[in-house]
Amino acid sequence: MKKRILTLFIAIAVVFTAVPYTSFAASKISINDKAVVYTPSSDYRSGDCILTSSRNMIRRAAILRGSKAWSKITNATLRKDATIFGLLWHNFSHTTDGLCYSVSMKKFTGKTEKERIREFERLIKEHPEGIVVWGARSSIFGQHGVLLTGVKNGVPYVADSANNLGRYNHGIEPWSKSTMYSPLRCTQYWYIKSVSLGKGRKAPAKGKPLAPTSAGNVNTASTLKISDASKPSSVTVGNGFVLTGVIESNYRIKAVTASIVNSKGKAVIQQYVKPNSWNYNLSGVDPKIRFGTLSAGTYRYKVVASDEKKTATLIDKTFKVVPKKAAAKSTLAIKSYNVPTKVKKGSPFYMKGIITSNKTITMGTCQILNSKGKVVLSAGTSNNSKKYDIYKKLDTKIKFGKLAKGTYTYKIIARDSSQTKTLVSRKFTVV
Repeated sequence: MKKRILTLFIAIAVVFTAVPYTSFAASKISINDKAVVYTPSSDYRSGDCILTSSRNMIRRAAILRGSKAWSKITNATLRKDATIFGLLWHNFSHTTDGLCYSVSMKKFTGKTEKERIREFERLIKEHPEGIVVWGARSSIFGQHGVLLTGVKNGVPYVADSANNLGRYNHGIEPWSKSTMYSPLRCTQYWYIKSVSLGKGRKAPAKGKPLAPTSAGNVNTASTLKISDASKPSSVTVGNGFVLTGVIESNYRIKAVTASIVNSKGKAVIQQYVKPNSWNYNLSGVDPKIRFGTLSAGTYRYKVVASDEKKTATLIDKTFKVVPKKAAAKSTLAIKSYNVPTKVKKGSPFYMKGIITSNKTITMGTCQILNSKGKVVLSAGTSNNSKKYDIYKKLDTKIKFGKLAKGTYTYKIIARDSSQTKTLVSRKFTVV
């Protein structure tokens, strides 16, 4: 018998007075209802945090597949399949309502908190029922696991067994309100790898597909559809476009083809996959559909999927690839300015002028050079607008009264987001 790898974890025993929970409305239950993640004290043992999270994950997966018996999935029924001596297997399976849910473990790869949350988002798109996240030092309890249910605006949401046990019933809540520390403290996760026909359910008649419905009931009509799909309308030459969308069916999805078709009806880019599962996320083909390689023109983005019952075109969207717009030339210039011609030694000269541009002016500089071309006076100030007032920005910084008698060059230099340009260069004398 193959030796299984065990994951050891410790949790503080939590004992509360059991509170009856009566909102188990199976026929209309939502995967986000509090009833789905609530645990009575009678069904909880010390250290059950990760078992409870796994139970909640399988419950949500069952509800997504139309099960009305999801509430029969409890810690007690799952324990014999998922644990040994109180420890969770890295890989296990649990059969309920005629379907077998196979669960596996993987390690996280994100090195920073932002990378980890992006990893959360990607995994949730692939596993809408959620994933169980765990770490040896992830919580105020030390070793702890929770069910990650989603990420919204960069904030992970979880169901924490510590907050949904006995007299507590918080439901799904932001990460910060759970008992967990930084997502980086989580080192591994459990996910539903596959769903298949379970023991105790009769196989359908010949020619009938295996559908994820309640035990003994196989739908005859396919529900093949796509949700949350992105569809291009205009793409600039050289730019990419991210494909999103989850294809789902009550029959196994056997094939998915994503393609870009040109105006002559020829597929210029195409990717074919065989999911052999109840759902498929288009993020799997996204790297292969390279919009940035398309030349200017009109195209159609098509997604065709086949399950065990039918083939359907789920997306057929016309879009354009347009040439890059030429960058507007900078109009960096100066107006209403003065220049020194003859300045009396020890006397001031009051500078003025307005520098303008159609782009953001980032710097303005004045330089005074002697007859040998050496800079003897210089001042510059930063800027962050399309207008630069020399009098306000530079006048008090250039002390003409310090210049000795001689010939000099007066320069005004400006820089915008496109170029650096000498706008004024005039000779003058100090007498």
